[in-house]
Amino acid sequence: METLHPRVADIIRRHWSRKEDWEDLEQEVFLRVFNALPKFRLTEVPLEHWVSRITLNVCRRRWRSQSRRPELRWSDLGEGEQRAVEQASSADDGSKTIDARDARSVLHKLLDGLAADDRLILSLLHLEGKSMEEIARLTGLSRVVVKVRAFRARKKLHAALGKLERGFSPS
Repeated sequence: METLHPRVADIIRRHWSRKEDWEDLEQEVFLRVFNALPKFRLTEVPLEHWVSRITLNVCRRRWRSQSRRPELRWSDLGEGEQRAVEQASSADDGSKTIDARDARSVLHKLLDGLAADDRLILSLLHLEGKSMEEIARLTGLSRVVVKVRAFRARKKLHAALGKLERGFSPS
């Protein structure tokens, strides 16, 4: 557990934005690992990979079980987040000075509106820089399915951002 905890904590922190849930998720992961240990076969997959996959599945289950709002409204954003969206949509040249924390917060709120599998695939692909093959191996999906889902999830994310941008009137 001491060896695997940093890896589990890192995965959870990258995929779960609410800090107050991190410890509960870690405990759930290790409970699932200990309960599934009799089924683990070292000859088929390395322990770290197996635990990583369990961690991602725990995050995915939690996303599914959460009641989520189908769309994000302009009024749901804080002042800094609203500024980040305004600056991103109005800056035509390369001189965007957007606060990274606010932009990351908007991104996580938009990702929260996606289905759990879509969110997981986009996070692994674009935030963690994993390849299609790595994502397929981690999720148990085929490479083609990962590619198609990533394409569709990006379209959904883009549409959600478009709705959000239309929700404010630039001054």
